[in-house]
Amino acid sequence: MATETGRGSFPTTNWGLLADVRGGSPSAKLAALDILIRRYWKPVFVFLKYSGHDEERAKDLTQAFFADWIENDVFAKADERKGRFRSFMLSCLKRFVSNECRAGNAQKRKPAAGLVSLDELMDKTEMSYEPAGGMTPDMIFDRAWASEVVLRVLRHLERECQETGKCVHYKIFTSRIINPILQGIPEPPMADLAFEHGLTEKQGANHLLTAKRAYQRLLREEIGLYADSDAEVSSEIRDIFNVLGGSPQ
Repeated sequence: MATETGRGSFPTTNWGLLADVRGGSPSAKLAALDILIRRYWKPVFVFLKYSGHDEERAKDLTQAFFADWIENDVFAKADERKGRFRSFMLSCLKRFVSNECRAGNAQKRKPAAGLVSLDELMDKTEMSYEPAGGMTPDMIFDRAWASEVVLRVLRHLERECQETGKCVHYKIFTSRIINPILQGIPEPPMADLAFEHGLTEKQGANHLLTAKRAYQRLLREEIGLYADSDAEVSSEIRDIFNVLGGSPQ
């Protein structure tokens, strides 16, 4: 059953959630829809923005798309036998936008009561997003999705490190691994990172290894909530970092 309200796990496979959407209790269905909207609004928004719509129209289309999905119960029509959920969503998004633009619609519509407010999410979230040159809207959608996965798990790691007195471990890990992946910058030398935190280079390397293992565990745990096997977990992790052009290994 889906119980997350936006602060917990950020799985990358959606079929378990869709089971609640299709056949769960009303409260389980609402919770699952809430998770899916929180997970995918930003990839949808940046796809629309970089498909040629200005920011306000992209926001309105994002609202309208999710409202349409909920009104027509499209989430429940996804079929895991036909491929990845995000591919299904992107295909539906393209068809929806084509129909909306042809009809001259895209009026501001909001998902049903009880679900997360997209207005609130958009107002509270940094909206700037500058994709690399030459990226297609489809590539931008995938990168936004993968980035959100990595950042959500990273927030879990940060909380865990704060609770266990490993804040320096977290800082070294983000500086050495995550920032280079997400920002496309060179890895800083370990000697420099260790010196910055008053450590020897060997101590810095040990801190990094501890944080990497914790991050990998959290990532596998979250994906494993919804994946069918260890092989699928590994495949999803590879897919995420292939999209981002890096690896947490």
